[in-house]
Amino acid sequence: MMTLTDKMADVRTIINNRLDTLLAIPAGKEARVVEAMRYSAIGTGKALRPFLSLTVGDMLGLPRETAVRIGLAIEVLHTYSLIHDDLPAMDNDTLRRGKPTNHVQFDEATAILAGDALQALAFEILADPATHPDAGIRSRLVLELARSAGTKGMVGGQMLDLIGETTVLTLPEIEQMQALKTGALLWFSCIAPALAAKASEQQLNALAQYAQAIGLLFQITDDILDVEGDKQTVGKTLGKDSEAHKSTFVSVLGLEKAKSLAQNLLGRGLAALEPFGADADTLRDVIAFMIERKR
Repeated sequence: MMTLTDKMADVRTIINNRLDTLLAIPAGKEARVVEAMRYSAIGTGKALRPFLSLTVGDMLGLPRETAVRIGLAIEVLHTYSLIHDDLPAMDNDTLRRGKPTNHVQFDEATAILAGDALQALAFEILADPATHPDAGIRSRLVLELARSAGTKGMVGGQMLDLIGETTVLTLPEIEQMQALKTGALLWFSCIAPALAAKASEQQLNALAQYAQAIGLLFQITDDILDVEGDKQTVGKTLGKDSEAHKSTFVSVLGLEKAKSLAQNLLGRGLAALEPFGADADTLRDVIAFMIERKR
């Protein structure tokens, strides 16, 4: 029987192979920016978001090609956010996924352009008829990803994160920040394949509750790893949140209460999956992995 790690590795391989074709290096001088895109997008990251999309898609009987393309769009958009998040004007980080960050490997301007191009590529993938034959569904997917990535989602959360470096945020404010910054794309990863599969309202609501739980849980474990993790295992610089005086779940709650909240979210996420029965076992494995992860 395949383990969750094996399943995630298979999805990473699928995404890497698609990206290798999609980001073929052109003959012109613009090749440098494509090389920078490939550098950050093709790799050994968990590919958690596309994994969720393929898992939900399989559970709901969505054609695999549609689920793969949805996952691919999410992964390139997520990669853009990481490239920009590491920039000197943002987190000013030098290590990502165990190797130098994009602006260190190339240069700051190229990293910005690589991120911009990856963001555009995400919407190009979703808008392509190859993703879904129904133009209305493709339009809905583009709309929901735009909302999840913009001021009502990831970018809005990143702004709150920056504010949290100079202002002490309350626990509800931190939850809002992380629901936007991290949770919005995880929500889309679960909801997009459900929309493409024309899932029922009950199914959409259950998946939304699951996604909300894993979004917060993912960030709490990230905050805990920033304090307790091993740099080589995690693959990025640790302790930077404390150095930057960022408001995090750990800084507000303390380590033990943050771990307790993580356990509570684990229960909420598992409860949300009950309507799907045994078909959701892999999604159950994902949320268990989140609370145990070391990177």
